[in-house]
Amino acid sequence: MEIMTDTPRIRRARRINLELIFAQHFEECNDCVWEARCQLLKLAKKQRLKTNRFIDRKKDFLVYRFGNSLIFDSSKCIDCYNCVEMCEKQGVGFLEMKNRGVHTKILPTKDKNKDCIYCGQCIVHCPAGAFEGVGEFEEIEKPFQQKDKLVVVQFAPSIRTSIGEEFDISLGTLITEKLAAGIKKLGVEKVFDVSVGADFTTVEEAEEFTKRLKGKGRLPMFTSCCPAWVKFVEFYFPEFIPNLTTVRSPHIILGGLIKTFWAKKQGIDPKKIIVVSIMPCVAKKHEIARKELKINGLLPVDYVLTTRELASLLKKRKIDLKKLVPQKLDTPLGFPSGAGVIYGATGGVMESALRTVVEKITNKPLKRLEFEQVRGMDGVKRAKIKIKNHILKIAVINGIGQAKRILKELKSDSPAYDYIEVMACPGGCVGGGGQPVPVDSEI
Repeated sequence: MEIMTDTPRIRRARRINLELIFAQHFEECNDCVWEARCQLLKLAKKQRLKTNRFIDRKKDFLVYRFGNSLIFDSSKCIDCYNCVEMCEKQGVGFLEMKNRGVHTKILPTKDKNKDCIYCGQCIVHCPAGAFEGVGEFEEIEKPFQQKDKLVVVQFAPSIRTSIGEEFDISLGTLITEKLAAGIKKLGVEKVFDVSVGADFTTVEEAEEFTKRLKGKGRLPMFTSCCPAWVKFVEFYFPEFIPNLTTVRSPHIILGGLIKTFWAKKQGIDPKKIIVVSIMPCVAKKHEIARKELKINGLLPVDYVLTTRELASLLKKRKIDLKKLVPQKLDTPLGFPSGAGVIYGATGGVMESALRTVVEKITNKPLKRLEFEQVRGMDGVKRAKIKIKNHILKIAVINGIGQAKRILKELKSDSPAYDYIEVMACPGGCVGGGGQPVPVDSEI
């Protein structure tokens, strides 16, 4: 066969199809997670077409809000089905396709047995910017406008290797101190590292796991750093809530330390401190509002900005991370161990905690720090680790859809594991719903 892929007739068909796609996509380019990387706009420029030739047939479609985390503007949806497919892959199925042809709509389900877990994978897989975080871009200045308060910023482990993408820095480049310098140029006095909070999580989680191994609590113990995973357990498998560790997530722990320990050391009234967390995750916007996290009547963290939001704010203020002179983070909450930093990738929480568990049980320092069995991008990683007379059976879950299968497995064989780490997003936090788009396995 001889296949023609570039003829006047084919080019005309491409142009018309692209114009029709724009006719079902309400443009709001200045407020879009894709910004200058939009494939639709690149194609329109290449084809030299007017994006407004046809009337926007969806301009009056509804905008949906899911908790404190997600906004879905259905007037921007091009019915590509990516979000539905990803939601199904996550084992949630909250988004559904209704009707056919020109009447097709993507809608949140009316099934009361399903709910959004706020993982945000719909955001990073939507090519049209129909999904975004709550307040994304519109409210990025808000945390820094309270002149009578002291603003303290803390950023998560994966941010230091992902935000560079927004400033044409090579993928995966570590820019911790340039990031600190950029945040301080926003007028922020103190910048701390959530990895320090992760160090506290590691020690506390290892302590709790050791107690559970001695019969003081239910096994297997589940990690609870990922708020989308916690929401998934609470809604879909509430019988496993006691399996979740009682240890708070790293940025909540550090926020609490800032408003107690650090505030006392500095002689500052905690009510005058605003804690802003920079996160790779939109589910964290939901997490910070949980009332049970309050300490002395105050929420540990006041605002969450995603990686995208911080990048947008820096660009708005004309701050280019690539050109900045690096600055060190502030003491004492800016200097973590290596264990805290690896929380950013799948397996990091498990590996960090196991290092401490082994030392607690054996009373000896580790000869080899790495637990390579729990590393990598596989959906489920299983390992058995011998510690004295114990054989620890562990599992690391990469993506919430895999967790659903393991939980069903546990219903029939509860002793199958001792300790399970789950990260809702593929790759862990580094593939989170608040990260620069696109997100894929290669990145």
